[in-house]
Amino acid sequence: MNLSMFRFLKKQRLAARGMSCGKSRLASRKSMFEKLEEGRLLRFGIIFAAAGILALFCLAGDANDPLRHLLYALLVLALAAAQPVVSNDSALRKNSSLALFLGMILLQVGIGEFLQGESFEGRLDAHLVTLLLPYAFAPLILSVLMGPQIGLSACLVGALWWSVLHGTSDPVVLLLGISGGLVAVLSTLRVRRRSRLLRAGFYSGIAVWILAILSGLIGPILWENLSSTDWWSLGIESAVTVGTGILTAVLVSGSLPVIEKLFGITTEISWLEMADLNHPLLRRLSLEAPGTYHHSLAMANLAEACAEKVGANPTLCRVSAYFHDVGKLVKPEYFTENMPSGENLHDELTPTMSALVILSHVKEGVDLAVRNKLNRRVIDAIKQHHGTTVVEYFYQRACQQEKDARAGGSLMNVRPEDIPKVSEASYRYPGPKPQTLETVIMGLADAAESASRSLERPTPQRLDDLVHDLLKDRIDDGQYDEAPVTVCQLQEIASSLISTLSSMHHSRIAYGRRKDDKPPVGKD
Repeated sequence: MNLSMFRFLKKQRLAARGMSCGKSRLASRKSMFEKLEEGRLLRFGIIFAAAGILALFCLAGDANDPLRHLLYALLVLALAAAQPVVSNDSALRKNSSLALFLGMILLQVGIGEFLQGESFEGRLDAHLVTLLLPYAFAPLILSVLMGPQIGLSACLVGALWWSVLHGTSDPVVLLLGISGGLVAVLSTLRVRRRSRLLRAGFYSGIAVWILAILSGLIGPILWENLSSTDWWSLGIESAVTVGTGILTAVLVSGSLPVIEKLFGITTEISWLEMADLNHPLLRRLSLEAPGTYHHSLAMANLAEACAEKVGANPTLCRVSAYFHDVGKLVKPEYFTENMPSGENLHDELTPTMSALVILSHVKEGVDLAVRNKLNRRVIDAIKQHHGTTVVEYFYQRACQQEKDARAGGSLMNVRPEDIPKVSEASYRYPGPKPQTLETVIMGLADAAESASRSLERPTPQRLDDLVHDLLKDRIDDGQYDEAPVTVCQLQEIASSLISTLSSMHHSRIAYGRRKDDKPPVGKD
């Protein structure tokens, strides 16, 4: 206790002198979080908690033999928990993801239990309970957060749980749950706007309504004598069914930001919202480092096209490209794209100092990103887009200076060991190497876009040679050893870069003035 107090007071004194930020390191906390995410004990705890909730639902339900139906429900739970192992699905391997998956389905079933209880108390027509069930809730929210495969699993598990907990032998209820959830998942294969959620809820409600009409849950419609059909009740039941689907979508849309924050998940909708060019950092970049800003916009187009071709996240690549070089805001004039014509501040610096300035833009970018609370995956892209590559120009310049010094030293009788050797490690970015497919795309797109601007005549063949040379150098340097990328994907990325760069650098026809054109007023 005394040692902890001593460390705390020491940290506060250093912070007061400007030698510490006053904050603790997150390394141990992160490692503990990772252990919790992968811990089997916590995983079993989540499964046992779900089993306990199912037992409460079963005992509070209307089943004649609750223990037998609880056994059925636990069997479905075991199948759901075993899915990540059987299907090798990484989306549910984390404990937080499994808790979210089971929690959303249990919440959907819990809403149904609440409606069932209201019908027992006489406050709700029992006939309407089946039509009021939010069949699309768990499938819709999990499909948007974790992908359509997880949404489909939630659709099946939720429908099975509701059927077995209430001991119904009528397959219509099971089919209603599956059809309502399935349509919601199919409608959200790629959600880029919140309005798509409302459309998915509407389609889900329509699917349930059609099946309810066909099964006689709504109506029935007396086709032989239409005048005898109770159209008023049919209209109310239809409105309730479709309205439940829409209300479910509204509830999902409102709860998504909260769930994203709690579980650290970023949806396609949130990525698009982060792609707003009016972000304070991007506005600063456009004013203080316009060359870097336009490079980032061009790179975003390249990275997005590559991501779409290889199945990566294109919106993540676009957003990351916007912010990948924000660290250049600290010293924008030291980077080629922002230098005034004919001036180069590096001419007055040694190669070592120049390399320090260039290398520091990664660290400065991470600091700016953290202060502006950017998404963690964007911060990872800033760290990894250069990997551990070498600042080649200044490294070669330093090697040449060392060579010249040795040649001059031999004439002046200077001992070779007195001439400092150039260390390649001093000219490498700190890394880490790319860890995801998106950061692989980012790094190669960044290098290709920058290098293509140095070509005098960027013909398709020259661009092809340039991109493949960059790719070969990075493979030989081991930059992709830690990334989940295949050689085929790297070839597809290179092909996409060549195609897009060729379009960006296409030649134009030189239009001459007509002979009878008069010069503008005030001009010679």
